[in-house]
Amino acid sequence: MKEPNATHEKAQSFFEGLWRRGDPWELETSEFEQAKYADEISILAGRRYGRALEIGCGIGSFTRLLTGPCDSILALDISPTAIARAHERGLHAVEFREQNIMHFDLERERPWDLIVLNETIYYLGWLYSFFDVAWLATQLFDATATSGRLLMANTCGGLTNYLLRPPIIRTYHDLFVNVGYQTTLPESKYSSAICRAAPQWDS
Repeated sequence: MKEPNATHEKAQSFFEGLWRRGDPWELETSEFEQAKYADEISILAGRRYGRALEIGCGIGSFTRLLTGPCDSILALDISPTAIARAHERGLHAVEFREQNIMHFDLERERPWDLIVLNETIYYLGWLYSFFDVAWLATQLFDATATSGRLLMANTCGGLTNYLLRPPIIRTYHDLFVNVGYQTTLPESKYSSAICRAAPQWDS
């Protein structure tokens, strides 16, 4: 990974600046975000998840909903401010941790029954090289438990938001298919949310 410290500092500074200003994406109040969250939770319905890993949890807006289908959750975010505010929710069976996923030891903490990447992958793609993101996708797949799932939600924007351009979003989708995840459930009607089932994971 190229200049990991500089990239980490850039990422942390960017997200800290946003979260210190409040709720930059209006996750708590936006009708669109609430409808998208409900749609994502419906994708996960019908089973329970023992251990869940949420990457880019922010202030815990979606984490709160994950406590329904999940027995325990490790929720990561690079922003200390976001994690401090998430802790204030007092959610049961949730560990909020300040952590850059690119420096997280997935090998040591695996396996996960559910991994959640909610509006996160395109920021990683903006900050890190394609190789780094592809290597992360491979590590996530290896860390997924037998019949575990990956839920990845990305809003497809128009041409004005270069991070959300549909061809780029579809590239991330294809990347996770190429590392081994298999489509098992329909995509969300609100975003390109995808749910994957992994083949046998060997301990």
